[in-house]
Amino acid sequence: MDNVNHDPGKLTKMQVDFFKMQSGSLDSGFFIVYVKQDELTSHGYNEAKRLSMLKFKAIHKMIKVYPDKIILALKPEDIRQAKKDGKFSAAIGIENGYIIGKNINLLQTFYDLGARYITLSHIGHNQISDSSIPKKSLKDLPELHGGLSPFGKKVISKMNDLGIMVDISHISDKAAIQAIELSKVPVIASHSSVRSIANHPRNLPDNIIKRIAEKNGVIQVVAFSSYIELNLKRTNAIKKLGNLVAHLSGDERFIYNKHSKTLKYKEEMKVINKIFPLPTVSDFVDHIEYIINLVGIDYVGIASDFGGGGGIDGWIDASETKNITLALKERGYSKSDIKKVWSENILRVWTEADNFSSREAMHDLFD
Repeated sequence: MDNVNHDPGKLTKMQVDFFKMQSGSLDSGFFIVYVKQDELTSHGYNEAKRLSMLKFKAIHKMIKVYPDKIILALKPEDIRQAKKDGKFSAAIGIENGYIIGKNINLLQTFYDLGARYITLSHIGHNQISDSSIPKKSLKDLPELHGGLSPFGKKVISKMNDLGIMVDISHISDKAAIQAIELSKVPVIASHSSVRSIANHPRNLPDNIIKRIAEKNGVIQVVAFSSYIELNLKRTNAIKKLGNLVAHLSGDERFIYNKHSKTLKYKEEMKVINKIFPLPTVSDFVDHIEYIINLVGIDYVGIASDFGGGGGIDGWIDASETKNITLALKERGYSKSDIKKVWSENILRVWTEADNFSSREAMHDLFD
């Protein structure tokens, strides 16, 4: 937060800061510790752990610098209490279980730092799970484990025991089914949309949506344009631009956190957005409504993926959050329904994970 452009307490160019949250009535969210997939080696694991600790440090620094503005949410009740106190709250999620390497004990370390869900894999297979998108640069085959690895199954059991929610976004269909069946508590898809509407491998097919709901989990529809509306011309134009900007920067491949901040990328993206418009809030709500019609109001939530490529027309940053609520109201959803979609469904799953962990701890105590 030494740079004012990355200080959430200032009005920044980021998609999320306190001013935008206040303007959009966004009270809370999961702040993400993300590390990209790399090689399954000791060096790769150590580097992933190092990078993850920097991101944990940044989130904790935000809490320390602005204690009057935001609190770290370690349990669902913290989020509700923060709202009563007029403060924001930040929960922590890990995107890519790669960061634990082969050391399952790191789950306890990350839990102690505040992590309350882990996305088992990301783009590219890891030591825990196959990915929905194999990574070409790592020479991934279509499958590595045939779903979850034996180590991955142990990881899920340990996550259950600790009270860390199991997140199946990004993992392969086989791995998702296995994780849902294996987990002793409901799972989440922290940022996934509907494959029947946008046929992208990152989205969820109906059978997996139904299975998540049957086990009392939740699917959080994500405001990432290519997962809301599959426009191949737009996708190809963005990919071409990414390759160009990477080349101009002297890099072999596009790195979102680096290249998306360049003037060339920003200017050319404006042109792409004009030629191939972003999907709208209405398109986004179509995914929410599809899940509601398929399995019910209790099993759907909302994710922005701000800072990770998320953003659609009408919800391009946190200041426009109210537009989602307005769109749901316009479709006839009640205040109670909207509250479920925005927060109560994910808090229910978190509570179940927390309660299971507490029961396991008591069981161990009396063994």
